[in-house]
Amino acid sequence: MNRTVLIVTPYFAPQNHAAVFRAYKLAKYLPRFGWTPVVLTTGTNYLYNEDPELSAALPREVEVVRTSYIEPSLRGLRMALGGKDRSFLAMHARASQQAGAADSAGDRQPPHQYPSSWARHLYQTVNERWLQVPDAYWTWRPGALREGLRLIRERRIPLVFTTCPPDTCNLIGMALQKPAGRWVADLRDTVGYEARLCPKNTSARNNQSRVTEATLRRADAVTATSSSYELIYNDLYPGIVDGKVHFIPTGLDEELLGPDNGVASGRPPYIVYAGEFLPEYSRLFFEVFAAAVKNDRLRDMRLTLLIVGDLSVNQPRISEKIRGLGLKGHIELIDQLPQREMYCLLRNARAAVLLAGRSSRWTTNYAKMVDYIALRKPVLAMVPDPSEARKWLSRTNLGVFLDGPVEQCAAALADFCLGNIKLPPPNAEECERYTASAQAEAFVKVFENVMNARSVTIECYRDSIQA
Repeated sequence: MNRTVLIVTPYFAPQNHAAVFRAYKLAKYLPRFGWTPVVLTTGTNYLYNEDPELSAALPREVEVVRTSYIEPSLRGLRMALGGKDRSFLAMHARASQQAGAADSAGDRQPPHQYPSSWARHLYQTVNERWLQVPDAYWTWRPGALREGLRLIRERRIPLVFTTCPPDTCNLIGMALQKPAGRWVADLRDTVGYEARLCPKNTSARNNQSRVTEATLRRADAVTATSSSYELIYNDLYPGIVDGKVHFIPTGLDEELLGPDNGVASGRPPYIVYAGEFLPEYSRLFFEVFAAAVKNDRLRDMRLTLLIVGDLSVNQPRISEKIRGLGLKGHIELIDQLPQREMYCLLRNARAAVLLAGRSSRWTTNYAKMVDYIALRKPVLAMVPDPSEARKWLSRTNLGVFLDGPVEQCAAALADFCLGNIKLPPPNAEECERYTASAQAEAFVKVFENVMNARSVTIECYRDSIQA
């Protein structure tokens, strides 16, 4: 059996953001199971920070093929015509030179913004209705298809793996399914379901729904970051996903779990939230934390909440949320860290934090929650009931759920940080599912089932012809 898989994603190392790591860890760990990954990705990174160590850590068996991509925007057009580099990295570097990285990050404006609100609104409307349908990666599709077909034919690659969003990846997967023979479609989010993932324009939204339904119908198997996705899509498209959707959590990269490198040394006790603070997240956790640190013992302990993520995103949003709560000296904002340093910070924390709120993202297996679980770190969680996060934190015995009024939640947070609340031992078997090697092994099982099922179908067809 040819165990080569073509992994199609616009998000790959050295890009350093949450959407990268599912495909990245899969490619990194697949060779351990006898599979050879060929990654097909974009040649230009317009939006994200980069970490060269990510590329350097890939085993030699991983081949990365990059094809041209022009972002369908004024920025992309200007850069393609030889104008100034307006990518995130270039803009950030120029801002750092002018005013220092930390200060300039909070003032950085997207390079395609206009000074007047009506012009911004017009530009966003044009993008959503015409320029970026189904998404901003449609301009990458033609080149990706040509290169994908070449790779499949030259290497006789029997399996294509796509990860979505963006929806363009699913369209590429559909087109490459027949020449390759098999297609596994991965869903990192519930596209076509959650309002935040759906275009506001009706036509674009209907198009996304059609692409999602076609993906669920045509893919040989569907993998998902959350066990709730099968139920959701069964409701949306009855009868087409039964037994086809496989829940595979993204895993923590065990290779990065070295000795403590001192990233947390000298800090007072802390709890940590990792990731961007999204606009729809509630202020409630900050109110609870503000009430908790009024506890004399916590105040003497100097308990701090560390929030680690893109400062240009987190600083303005969190400043607004904590205004008037008296949390000065109890919250520290830290810019994005390399994964190795982030793991060290988590391992030394009193607890990790989920703070989205009690009515936000019930479907979501948060990207950083998988790291919390793999590290067997207790989690102070303010999440919906029921929810995917609550389900798995309960099964792993890691959840400290902040339910009820502010005073009750503040008392629970303080009691836990002071050692007055003891959790049962972590469920080791469940926690092991959240490692990168377990993630890759679970994908291998799906890949081999798809390959074997196809082989059986072909043999049955040949037998019927001969008969």
